[in-house]
Amino acid sequence: MKKIILLLSALTLAQMVQAKTIELPADTVLWRPSDLPGYQLTLQKCSTCHSAHYAEYQPPNTGVGYWNAQVLRMKNVFKAPITDEEVPVIVDYLNKTYGANRK
Repeated sequence: MKKIILLLSALTLAQMVQAKTIELPADTVLWRPSDLPGYQLTLQKCSTCHSAHYAEYQPPNTGVGYWNAQVLRMKNVFKAPITDEEVPVIVDYLNKTYGANRK
C-alpha cells in the first residue's frame, strides 16, 4: 500500500512540475547604429542578455565612468562574454551614443 501511495504521489508531483512555455513579445527597441567599433561588439556581446532598452533608459547625462562601471558590472557580476580589451570599445560606443557625450 505504501508503494502505491508513493507512486501516486510521484505521478502527481510530476504532473505539477511540467515545463511551461511562454512567448515573449517581439523586441522593438534596437541598438542605435554607429560606425564606432563598439556598435558591432554591443550587438554581439550585449544582445545575448538584454535589448537596447537597458541603454535607452539610462540617464542621458551619463559619462564614461558610468558606462565603464555598467559594462564591468555586466562582465564581472553577470558574466557577460566581454574581454578586458573589449570593455573600452563598448564603453566608447555607449558613451557616445547614449551618454552625455552623444554625437
